[in-house]
Amino acid sequence: MPFLDLPEVRLFYVDHPPADPTRTGALATPTVLLHGLWSNAEAWIHQLPHFRARCRTIAVDLRGHGRSGLADAYSTDRYAADVAALIERLATGPVVLIGASMGASVTSLLAARRPDLVHAVVSVDPDYAGADDDRARMRALADALDGPDAEATALDIVDRLVEGPDTPPHVDEWQRLAVLRLSPETRARTWRQNAFSPGGLRFRHEADAVLRERSQPVLALHRDPERLRADERSFAHPASRAILVSGAGHCLHQEIPEYVNAEIDRWLATLSLSSGDVSSRDAFGEER
Repeated sequence: MPFLDLPEVRLFYVDHPPADPTRTGALATPTVLLHGLWSNAEAWIHQLPHFRARCRTIAVDLRGHGRSGLADAYSTDRYAADVAALIERLATGPVVLIGASMGASVTSLLAARRPDLVHAVVSVDPDYAGADDDRARMRALADALDGPDAEATALDIVDRLVEGPDTPPHVDEWQRLAVLRLSPETRARTWRQNAFSPGGLRFRHEADAVLRERSQPVLALHRDPERLRADERSFAHPASRAILVSGAGHCLHQEIPEYVNAEIDRWLATLSLSSGDVSSRDAFGEER
């Protein structure tokens, strides 16, 4: 199985070549898929065969998740640095980043810091730019995830997020099993650091500046109208688009995969995926 050994952590990933690069609609630009909090690369089971049919497709277990190793730091910038290292190691050239929930925060931060690595961004019900007055509730949940009823708290969080009016039961079951694979300590630390580490995008005050730095085209699928409006205000590229999705739970890519895949396909077809400009500085700290 493919792993990337970094100084802080070992990452698991899958890397699929395009099944038929000559087919109509084939993309020269690779796609990288980033899952959400407490999930893993298997969350993309409906997207992996779809995109690998037309382009090189990569999915990674972020640090602390799935088959990847544990670490001390689980902040958004550490996730983004890991993905940057993976893209560079695989020598893909600039990619289309597709992220769900927390993975969308990672894609947005990476797009802002490393425009040389990112052609375009797709955010699937992103967790960024939440209401600033939600901090107290998020801290209370973080404390509960460290408490005696940690497992029940985690499962309740998942149930409330996943369940929409028409959510199939198997989506909730899949997410519950993914959560139960993680230790209580990992669930608590990833939750707290994702929400409250410096540089995080969970709340609107911190997120706005980073989102405005994305120079690439962005496709954002939202359930929350307020988050959608915050995303739209940040768009810098004329091809960017935000879509409000109703009647579904948080895991849009698992619940309504045909719709999500079709919207991404339709939007990507409007873009030029030729090589973009290469920036001269690695925003994680090194000259290039």
